[in-house]
Amino acid sequence: MVSRMDLAQIQSDLAKGGLLIDVRSPEEYAEGHVKDSLLIPHTQFFSADIPAEKDAFIYLYCKMGPRAEFAASVLKERGYTKVTNLGGLDDMEALGFEFEE
Repeated sequence: MVSRMDLAQIQSDLAKGGLLIDVRSPEEYAEGHVKDSLLIPHTQFFSADIPAEKDAFIYLYCKMGPRAEFAASVLKERGYTKVTNLGGLDDMEALGFEFEE
């Protein structure tokens, strides 16, 4: 998990083609998620089509952090080089992300 990550830097990376991925279940995502995040459940990371280049910034989050860490390790094994686990929902709120249902 990242400490002292700057929301402006993350948003800049996302604007340049990066991804913000919620790795929770579809049911959890439907209850509320970070605005403009993409849902790819962590159980699908071995085979999921990730809509980003291998060198794009990819930011992951889940409810508490462990599922995002698992997904990050899978993406790194698949050759993605700029993968960051942002942690859980509380971490996302602390960073200043907007949520939506």
